[in-house]
Amino acid sequence: MPKSPPPAKGTPPRGGPSRRAAPTKVSKPFPWGTVLGSLVLATVLIGVVTYAALNQGSGISSVLTDPDNNIEGVAVTDVSTLEKNHVQGAVDYEMTPPVGGDHNAVPQQCAVYTAPIAPEHALHSMEHGAVWITYQPSLAQDQVNELANTVGGDQYLLMSPLPDQESPIILSAWGRQLKLETAGDPRVQEFINAYRSGPTTPEPGAACAGNNTTGPVRGAAPAPAPVAPSAPVPSPATS
Repeated sequence: MPKSPPPAKGTPPRGGPSRRAAPTKVSKPFPWGTVLGSLVLATVLIGVVTYAALNQGSGISSVLTDPDNNIEGVAVTDVSTLEKNHVQGAVDYEMTPPVGGDHNAVPQQCAVYTAPIAPEHALHSMEHGAVWITYQPSLAQDQVNELANTVGGDQYLLMSPLPDQESPIILSAWGRQLKLETAGDPRVQEFINAYRSGPTTPEPGAACAGNNTTGPVRGAAPAPAPVAPSAPVPSPATS
């Protein structure tokens, strides 16, 4: 019996079409090295960031938590010795500007003033948490402008010139005061951050709104109206 010729290349074998063998799945090992390396790197980065934040913020934190001892030059007055009665008329304060004491019943509107304001009104605003920035009228205009930009429209900051003060710039809060030479001193913002509505505020949260005029104290007691002398009452007639 003659032999069959071998099948030509590309010809499927007898018995039907050829089937491809299923590919063998090769399992890849879990990349433990990559995961562990990423974890180590993340841990190092977290540690570096935490360390930097703690060390950078330590000074800021101490200024806010203990400003009396961490803002250089702050003059501290025992607030328990400061009267805070509402009175009429002008008050003779022991220091200029004052950091507490009796004051007018109407607060000074927190704003930037270009003329002196009555301390009796400003003190009432300080009682509510305001920081009052005062400056000598001779202070350079660029310094005045820098202070005014700091105050802006803040509802617990007010600013005005004060001819009789001894330092170019003075920041006052209830029971606290800081004397400075320049508006660019970083202690300006430190004092504001620490004492605006700060721990010495007698009435935190109360509004600093009311009198918006400059000059002498307003709201003085009006002079009493003259009283006309009463006519004599005639004595009853006697018989």
